[in-house]
Amino acid sequence: MATFFGEVRFASSRAYDENDDDDDSDTVDETYSVKVELNKAGEDKVANAEALIVSYGTLATDFCEALVLSEKCIDVGTVVVERQKSTDCEDTGDFHPRHPVPSRLFLSPESLLICCISKDVTAIVASRFAQKLLGLVKPSCMVMVLSSHHYGALKGSYAPQDEDNCVVHSLHSPAFQSSPVYPQLPQPATLDSLPAAVLTESIVSSRPCIVYPVFTETYSTGDLDLVIDALIKVIQSKPFKKFTATSQDYSKLHQYRAKSPRYETLDRYM
Repeated sequence: MATFFGEVRFASSRAYDENDDDDDSDTVDETYSVKVELNKAGEDKVANAEALIVSYGTLATDFCEALVLSEKCIDVGTVVVERQKSTDCEDTGDFHPRHPVPSRLFLSPESLLICCISKDVTAIVASRFAQKLLGLVKPSCMVMVLSSHHYGALKGSYAPQDEDNCVVHSLHSPAFQSSPVYPQLPQPATLDSLPAAVLTESIVSSRPCIVYPVFTETYSTGDLDLVIDALIKVIQSKPFKKFTATSQDYSKLHQYRAKSPRYETLDRYM
């Protein structure tokens, strides 16, 4: 019996050109630099921070700016992500390239360091950013990451608890000894980008770290009320309560609701 049916040949496709494999002329080698720029006020003080709060996502960052940052906090510097060797630039609509927005660093009198993450911190630079950020503080520094997401990213059941208008879960490193306020992120426990990078780096370096991802069912960037109660509960928990107790000025929350510029940009989130 014949067992050879001829040579296998692959038909060409109009959607794919084999010559494309050899043509690298349009490929641009993009590299990113992550650098910390501390001012004189922060050079000697940041290393002594006892706690670090990292806000990732619009609602989480708005919360930190409205209720965690106080007038006594000082601006100590920025963490800047810059793209090198790139010919592309984001179209801003007025033919001017958009300059990268730095992630700002603030320090409170209670030795609390707050980092408000810019939207330029994407997954591709998350690991290096986390290393740079955690390198600013000592290994014993308590780390909390607050992040806001659409609930479509939640791998599990969506069920707000108590009177919350959102779903909050937690993941923490083995070195974090306090009890989380909210239950563990359900399996498959999925975090990505910077929250995952900070937690991973903390686990590797045996740092006490907890991540609280907040999931809401709206993309509205102006509705801080969705997460305010849940995140207040988080920052009032141990061991972070002693670092944030004096910073909660609810008049700033009313000012945010009245003057937030993001009410006009509801199509953007995070």
